[in-house]
Amino acid sequence: MRVRLGGRGPVPTPCAGSRLPAAYDLLDVPGGAGHRVLLQLERLGTPLGPVLTVQGAGRGLLHGREAGDGTGSRLQFFVEAGTTASFLADLKDLGWDPADTDIRTVGVVLASETPLPAAASPRWVRPPETERTAVLPPARLLLGALAYACRRAEMRRFLPAGSRAQ
Repeated sequence: MRVRLGGRGPVPTPCAGSRLPAAYDLLDVPGGAGHRVLLQLERLGTPLGPVLTVQGAGRGLLHGREAGDGTGSRLQFFVEAGTTASFLADLKDLGWDPADTDIRTVGVVLASETPLPAAASPRWVRPPETERTAVLPPARLLLGALAYACRRAEMRRFLPAGSRAQ
């Protein structure tokens, strides 16, 4: 399957024409890291659910410093309901300090509620299936790759421009 970055036209809400489970969780990560991981996992044939891209939620603190003006995109990976409950423990089990990653979780969202922001910024990167109900992966399946990509992207921000690998 090919990954299409972004999309056209209005974004369908998860309950309109798509077949999402009755409830699910979301893993929310920076766009650059999320796109890299999505491409890698699809190449490996890892079972994935839908993925949505949204604009950042505004200014905020990230590891004690400004996270920027909020214009950066973020990806939201739909995962099995209830699997982000042990998010912090799972990250620690995988050897990651939760403070070193920019992964956010949204626990158990009911399909009858919409996780989409009111703005028209969301786009399906990997749309939900319409033929059958999506089978979502557990969050732990994605955590290692997402944590690594987030940390790597964060470290690159602090390297001098000439020392970055192309």
